[in-house]
This record gives sequence, structure tokens and C-alpha cells, in this order.
Amino acid sequence: MDVRGKKVVVVGFGKSGQSAVRLLLVKGANVVVSESKPKEELPPSMVSSLEVQGVVFEAGAHREETLRKADLVVVSPGVPQEVYLPALRAGVPVISELELAWSYLSEDEKKRTVAITGTNGKTTTTAMVSDLFKFAGEKVFTGGNYGIPFSDYVVSNVKVDRIVLEVSSFQLERIETFAPKVGVLLNITPDHLERYRDLKEYAYYKYRLFENQTPEDFAILAKALPYFEDFKGMVKGETLFFGERQEAGVSGYLKNGYAILKPFGEEEVYSLHKFKLLGVHNRLNLLSALLVGRVFGVSKEVGQRLIDNFIGFPHRIEFVGTFGGVHFINDSKATNVDATLQALRGLPSPIILILGGRHKGGSYAPLIPLIKEKVRVLILMGEARWIIADELANLVETYVVEDLPSALAVAFKTAKPGDTVLLSPACSSFDQFKDYAERGEVFRQLVLEYAPKYLGKKEEGVVYH
Repeated sequence: MDVRGKKVVVVGFGKSGQSAVRLLLVKGANVVVSESKPKEELPPSMVSSLEVQGVVFEAGAHREETLRKADLVVVSPGVPQEVYLPALRAGVPVISELELAWSYLSEDEKKRTVAITGTNGKTTTTAMVSDLFKFAGEKVFTGGNYGIPFSDYVVSNVKVDRIVLEVSSFQLERIETFAPKVGVLLNITPDHLERYRDLKEYAYYKYRLFENQTPEDFAILAKALPYFEDFKGMVKGETLFFGERQEAGVSGYLKNGYAILKPFGEEEVYSLHKFKLLGVHNRLNLLSALLVGRVFGVSKEVGQRLIDNFIGFPHRIEFVGTFGGVHFINDSKATNVDATLQALRGLPSPIILILGGRHKGGSYAPLIPLIKEKVRVLILMGEARWIIADELANLVETYVVEDLPSALAVAFKTAKPGDTVLLSPACSSFDQFKDYAERGEVFRQLVLEYAPKYLGKKEEGVVYH
């Protein structure tokens, strides 16, 4: 992609937009930043540094005239589609930062790239795949939707053995040539329905991960994904499926505490007895990571080393501690209903479940069977508490409170030995927190500070399985 001397508008100035600007400057573009936030809310030192290099900032609103007169528009993830519609109507190419960075990769680098998407688990799986290659002695770039933006890798000129990317539906909306050697689609469940017409449109953008691949590439997918029959024509690479059980056409499955792989002939058996992550969904994520490794020839011994040593991330079904026989689990990263379902499936009852935050447009009804089966007390908090109450109240003992401290106060008072207090909100955190991580940190701090006062001191050495 030759952008020398061309007017390129970068829409959005978050991490992805900033990274795109840096890459475009290196490639000689005339860069305009279009940002809805007022200029005084942007990082002042970064803005002044880029202005010295010729970057023009249009802040406070997106100007249609600027978008229509661009040679190229690079859009950041999450920017509403109507913002860049004037550019599309004017025939201006609109691409994501992911596509921009991809266009500057060498053909050899493209053949060493893995991209992972899905509604849930993509960050954890990206980390698993990255660690797998590192255990194999390879130098790895890990980034994309999570961590370091892809364009920063291109700008750095650092050479690695493997590129492992987490990619989102937002990024896949505006690709043209993006085609990783291995693409992984973990799951598709209702999310971002405030942006998409329905689940099928959301699924379409997930399947775009595969549409530019060739038969020499690989597509690793969960068995029985929604809309696979509708979009299987987009899956161009060799297909490897993974699932919970052995069945025809599945290359990786779970059985009695083991992961069984048979992608290219001889069966391989991996012990999961030292695997530290909770929940069946994390074991399925692991299957996909092991299949990625087998595609690239990573040995079974290295795969077992990953299983025995991977510790995961905070805020993803994270065991905080046990106090007076009551266990506390921080699953703040569960920002949609399916993530909460996965947590409930993977944990034993009885559960005191804390739900709520900012509503994302979906229904909470899918939680009903597991709430009836496993949840003893339901605590609803945040902006969405009354919306959730309309669907879930009266199933079990239910409390409606304003915020997380109030929710935990109820949990401390109602908890009994053997209970698990689970924060798995099924909502975004933006009603009261800057992000899910802050919400999870507050949960952890409140538990560590107040649980000893209500329930007794922390029981050291307890491991929750």
C-alpha cells in the first residue's frame, strides 16, 4: 500500500489510532486525525509531538467533508459505522488498522501469522498460543486487539519467528486482504447487538477471518458454531474442528481429564491434571491452542509444558480466596451473557451470583436454567439491575442493589460455608468503572479487606477446583 503524499484520515485516537498514525507517518502519508473527543482531552504531549511532524487534528466532531476528500480512511475499532459512511459514499477506501498493518507485512511474515477471534476467550487463547511458541524456543510478537497494536510491530522493524494476533469483529469489518496462515474461531454468542442488526450479522464479521485464506492455510473452529452452514463458503483453508467430545470430523476433544488430538494421523494424549484454569470453556480454548501448535510442528512435549505451566489472566474466573469456607471468584471479564454462562457451567453449586453493569442489548434469559440449577442467591447491581430483574427476579432469592460494594455487603451477610461468591456480571463495566479490570480490582480489594471481618481469616493454601 503506497500512501506517500496521500491524505489519510485516521478516525479515532485511542491506542489503535495512535499506532496507525505512527505507521502512516513512517510511510510518508499526510495524516489527519478525526476524533470526537475535544482536543483538550487527548494526550497533550503526544498531540504536540505529532503536530510537529505535520499531523492535523480535527477534534470535537468528525467532519464529513474531511472524510469525503480523503484518499484513504483508517478506522479504529468500535467507531460507529455511520461515522465513516460519508467516505464510503464518496468512494474512499475505508480499512481497519489491522488491514493497514497487514498490508506492510512481507509474504514470509504472513505465512507465520496466527489470528484468533471469538466472542469469549480470545485474549486467553492468544496468550496460550503465544506461550506455546515461546516454550518451543521461538521469538513471538503478541498483540492486535489486546496489548500492543499490530501497526506498532510493523513500525518497530523487529523480526520474530511468529506473529500471534487477537482480532475482533470490529477490526474484521474493514479488512480487504487480511489472511493469516492459521485462523481460530472459538465461539459465537450474542454480543455487540447494539452495533449489529442481529447475531447473524455479528457472526458474518467473525467468519471474515477466513475469507481471504487459501487451501494452503488452516481454519480452526469450534464444532457446531452458529451460522456455519450459512458462511462455510467463506472458510477457504483446511478445516480442523475441536469440541467437548469425540465425534466424526473433530480433530481435538476432551475425555476424562485429558485432551485428545488427532489432526494429522497418530493420536496424541495430553494430561489436564495440572491445568490451572477453571471451566470447560478454558479447556476448549486450550484444545484450539494445541491444534495451532500441531499445524506448525510444535512437539507434544512442548504442548504438555504449556498445559502444566499456563496461569491465565486476572479477572477471568480468577480465584481470589476462601474465607470461612466461602470461596470468592473474580470473573469481571464476563461482559456478556455467554461468558457468565461459561462460568456457571464450570463452577460447582451453591453459587451467590453478582450480575449487572451497563446493559449491552441482549437477553439474560439464557441464564435461567443454570441459575435455577446452581445459584442460591442472585444479586443485581448497576445501571442494568432493573432490566435484569425483569427477566430473572423470583427464580431464586434475589437482591437489587446500586453498586458493587453494596452487592458484596449482601454476599457477606448471606454466604454460608461451601458457597461460591461469583462476580460474573454479564454486562460491561462502563456504568461505574473505567473498564472490567478496574471492576475486578475493586472486587478483589473489597473481598480481601472485608471478607475476614464478616467470614473469618483467609484460608491459606486452599486451591479452588
